[in-house]
Amino acid sequence: MPRTDEPSQQKLRSKTSKGGDPAPLKFAESSGRPAPQTDDALADDDFSIEDSPRTNTSVIRLDNPTSPQRITGPGPQTTSIPPRRTGQATGKAITTTASSPPIRQPRGTTTQQYPPPAPKTRRNVHWLLPLGLGMIVAITLWALGSAALAWGSARLDDIRYGYPRTFQTDAVVGHNNDSPAHPSHFIAVNLHGQIIVVEFMAGDPGKSISYLGPDLVDTGSDLIPVSLEFRDVTRDGKPDMLIHVRDKVFVFVNDGTKFRQATSSDNIHL
Repeated sequence: MPRTDEPSQQKLRSKTSKGGDPAPLKFAESSGRPAPQTDDALADDDFSIEDSPRTNTSVIRLDNPTSPQRITGPGPQTTSIPPRRTGQATGKAITTTASSPPIRQPRGTTTQQYPPPAPKTRRNVHWLLPLGLGMIVAITLWALGSAALAWGSARLDDIRYGYPRTFQTDAVVGHNNDSPAHPSHFIAVNLHGQIIVVEFMAGDPGKSISYLGPDLVDTGSDLIPVSLEFRDVTRDGKPDMLIHVRDKVFVFVNDGTKFRQATSSDNIHL
């Protein structure tokens, strides 16, 4: 049967009465027991170590700082902390789990499993497809280019011929005794698609004559420029008048006093 703590308490009282205040005690870090500072203090503590029963842990309570006492008792009691109660109401039963709470789904929603997407397969392109696209692009570019060219040509004719399209030139044709010093003056006008040529013989406005040329009926014909040329196409030694409308040529034969429209009997060499 183990001894009580009375010898240790008596020894402690005698030390207190002799020396006054007891010497402060140091505690060991590993066992928690006070470590004596001198040999006498170590010898005084031997009997308490031999007589008192060894417990798992030791606790020293310092009720009075001047007289420390060792209080031994049972080891600390460990209390198990219950896990957090997390529950999900399913009818009347409540389930408690120690793990993370489950993710709550909103009411009226269901999780739907979608099948994985099918792998994409590369389709072979028929050779007619790029050919057709190329032709469409070429036709579009051609149409745009034609429109741009027509617009540019019209603006250039506006600068050169004005509106209505008008052409003027001088020529010696043998009318009214014209000469290089006094040539005849010609004005060709496209008046709303009707070609009109006015001749001032030898430059005299009092002796003028007009000739009706071809009548243009195409759309936009009023924008077609007209020009005049004088050369001998009948091989009779007199210059004839040629009216140029785009790629067409209209011949007026010189009879020595004026011009007349050519007939099938005239031997014309263009």
